[in-house]
Amino acid sequence: MGGGEKADALQRLSPVENTCLGVAAGTIEVLLLQPMLYCKNATQQSLPLTLDPRVLYRGVAMSILNMSILSGVQFPITGAVSKAVTGGADRPMSPVEKVSSGFLGGAISGFLCAPMELIMIQQQRQGGSLIFQARRVLGEFGSTTLFRGLFASCGREGLFTAGYLGIGPVFAEKLETSHGVQKPLAKFLGAAGAGMIAATLSHPLDTVKTCMQGDIVQATYGSMPQTASTLMAEGGPTRFFRGWSWRTSRMILAIFIMGQCKDQLAPVLFPRHFRD
Repeated sequence: MGGGEKADALQRLSPVENTCLGVAAGTIEVLLLQPMLYCKNATQQSLPLTLDPRVLYRGVAMSILNMSILSGVQFPITGAVSKAVTGGADRPMSPVEKVSSGFLGGAISGFLCAPMELIMIQQQRQGGSLIFQARRVLGEFGSTTLFRGLFASCGREGLFTAGYLGIGPVFAEKLETSHGVQKPLAKFLGAAGAGMIAATLSHPLDTVKTCMQGDIVQATYGSMPQTASTLMAEGGPTRFFRGWSWRTSRMILAIFIMGQCKDQLAPVLFPRHFRD
């Protein structure tokens, strides 16, 4: 490539390789940050917090499955969108192209996210195994209940993926090239900035989704518009941002961890693409 610039790791890998990279990155992220996810969900639903690891890691198997599948889908989808944007050319994408590709890859994955997160949230609220809660939801409420909060999930995932595959790398590159920040610090600051933006923009959608999926009997929260109205009545606009600090902290760390996994694991798992 001219000027010594190289394509992003996701552009270099095949769809299958991107899937493997995404699964590995997602699994690592969840194992490290699952307690923060529990605290965020509990805060949004006005449930008590705990330091008991047996509760904090409740639903971790579904969470790993969820994040692994989402990352396994988001990486190749975003990689495919990236290749389509560049026309298959081996060139770096512009900041707008990176963010747009990330958003589209994430939004599509929201269709997978909704049912898995609903089961995980039911486990966090009531306990029981993944299989038990899946059977309970299907048996008592039907398969359509698995997709409660679908549109909120798609919007949230789009913003999240735009953050960790788009905004974060863009911020890091600007800090490194324009302000002389060393690469490791630039990557962390880029992740922090992207996490703050992505978390703030998407948190109202995440709160609506979490409350809908926690209340599958619809005792308090009904449809998406009804849930939004109920939340507004409960506490005004600030009610939508309950749990924001937990989610923001987790997102900053997740964007950094998954970005590092993408950059560090890709050459290790698939060295033939990085011999130059």
